[in-house]
Amino acid sequence: MDERDAKDRALLEGQKACILICAAGAVALLVLLQAVWTSGGALSLKKGILWGIVAFALGIAVAMLGYLARHWAIRKNQLNSGLFFKLVHIWIPLVAVGCIVLGLVFPVIGGFDSLGSQSDRAGQFTRRR
Repeated sequence: MDERDAKDRALLEGQKACILICAAGAVALLVLLQAVWTSGGALSLKKGILWGIVAFALGIAVAMLGYLARHWAIRKNQLNSGLFFKLVHIWIPLVAVGCIVLGLVFPVIGGFDSLGSQSDRAGQFTRRR
């Protein structure tokens, strides 16, 4: 097996891994959303979870776009150079990983925002003497 073939195979497996990670993350956030949806308040947490699901869905779309760009690179004989090669080997994996990171960060930011607003509300209802 040639070194280029090994790199191309690793990229293909990496795209599969990105799709699986994004799908698992979206399912986990859907389960979390179901758990917090009925509770009152925590609006920023719910928004963060929804934006996380959107980020994971975008990650799946970008990784699937990698398959299309890889096909075009093979079709145009640009497997080792050219615009499609740069898209497949540099930009698409970076954007897919960025979507994974955003999918993880959005719910955390929403959770921190909702904790801050809940502690402020709890202070409003204390009895003063």
